[in-house]
Amino acid sequence: MGRKYDPTPLEDFSMWACFQKGGIQSNPQALKDLVYDWIQIVTQKTAGQARLKNKDLSWDNLERIKMGILVEATCLVVSGDIDKLIAEEKESKK
Repeated sequence: MGRKYDPTPLEDFSMWACFQKGGIQSNPQALKDLVYDWIQIVTQKTAGQARLKNKDLSWDNLERIKMGILVEATCLVVSGDIDKLIAEEKESKK
């Protein structure tokens, strides 16, 4: 795999650096959490209303949640971790 990129120096925090094989690491837990946030926000009864119940999420978070899902899914693919999951799934079906 390629060089591991450190996002601390600004020149390494670019789309090109992130999309290089091995340049990013996936975070399946973050993806899972974001998907559950998405499910909650689109199914809660206070969708878009000003008054939220205690555990409801504000619709102001919708764009952040959508972008987070996109980024984490991309990381899962580019890091190669999706290939490992697919191989494990195939192996478990044997």
